[in-house]
Parts: sequence; structure tokens; C-alpha cells
Amino acid sequence: MTQKVKPTPETALMDAVVRLVSRNGVENVSTRAIIAEADGVGTDVYLYRLFGNKENLLLQTFLREDAKLIDEVLKRSDVLWEFSIPFEDRMRHFWHSVWLWFTNAHPDTCMFLARYYYCSYCGEQAKQGHVALCKPLTEKCSSLYPGVNVSRMLDSVMGMMLATAFQVCSGRTPDDGTAAESGFRMMEGLLTFYRKIDDGARKPLARALVE
Repeated sequence: MTQKVKPTPETALMDAVVRLVSRNGVENVSTRAIIAEADGVGTDVYLYRLFGNKENLLLQTFLREDAKLIDEVLKRSDVLWEFSIPFEDRMRHFWHSVWLWFTNAHPDTCMFLARYYYCSYCGEQAKQGHVALCKPLTEKCSSLYPGVNVSRMLDSVMGMMLATAFQVCSGRTPDDGTAAESGFRMMEGLLTFYRKIDDGARKPLARALVE
């Protein structure tokens, strides 16, 4: 039998934050609750030594979970460059692969990111960190959308995906496929809108992707 590896205090505290925020929201999470949720691995000594305060722990946890999501989106976006496949099929494959990553494999990450990003604790530092993490994805997609603010477009797409998945992960919407299809259609409409911006300046390769 393999022994379960004990998490480091840093990991234990961040994991505890993800679970607590996903269940209770950011404003209802206290330092005492975080330490209790870390189940003896993290203590107040570790929390203040590693993070300084609860707010920085929340920020660093957000950046860790945000990096996970962006990395998945970046990897799964490769299908968009499969030009032998119809565009809608590529978009559908991309959407549903990220959707399943959220709703089936990482619902706590979905709930945490949604609750944190739209709460009062999420300040300029978190938003700048998010933009920096998105840079590889932004650069990758820029060749497909010349003349478009790709950073804003990606924020809209990812925000839409996060908000839609949150409704399912939180139990507010049944996971019967309706929410996933609705979210896909909204994303499709959004990308169609961005496609029309400065369309005359598009390169042939970009036109091949969207037509």
C-alpha cells in the first residue's frame, strides 16, 4: 500500500481556503476556520509566517487556482488550430472539454474563482496577476484576431464560462446539459461579435478559422 503524502503547510492552507470559500463565500471565511479546515497541517504560525495575513493567503490561493484554469484553457485551445475540422465543432470541443474540467473534476476551483473574483477582497493586485497569467494565452490567440483587444475578449469568454459553470457547481442549475449548451451558444455569439470587429484587416489564416 502506498502512503498518502502529507501536504506542506502552504499547500494545506491554500487547499483549505479553496474548500471554505467554495462552500461559504469569501466574507464568511476566518483565519480560525482556515486553520481548522487545514486539519492540523497548517497553524496560525505557518499562516502568518508564509503569507503575512489572511488577505495575502486569499490572493496567493486565487493566483494558484487561476493559473490552473488558464493552463487548462491554453492546452485545450489547441483544437482551435485544427483547420480540417469545422469551426463550430472545434469551438464545441474546446468549450465542453473545459466545462467538464470545471464541473466534473474541479468544482471547488470553479466555485472559489467565481466567489473570489467578484468579491471586495479581489483588488488590483489580483487583477494584474490574472492579466500576467493570461499573457501566453493572449499571445497565442492574437494571430487569430488581429485588430481586436484579445485580452478583453478572453476575459469575456472565461468569465462567461466561469459564471455558467458556477451555476451548475453550486446546484442552482441542474447538470442536465442545458447549461453547458446555453453557455456554448453565448460564447459562440460573443466570438462572432469579436470576429466582425475590424474584419477587413484579418489575415487569411484567421478568416479560415472563423468561416
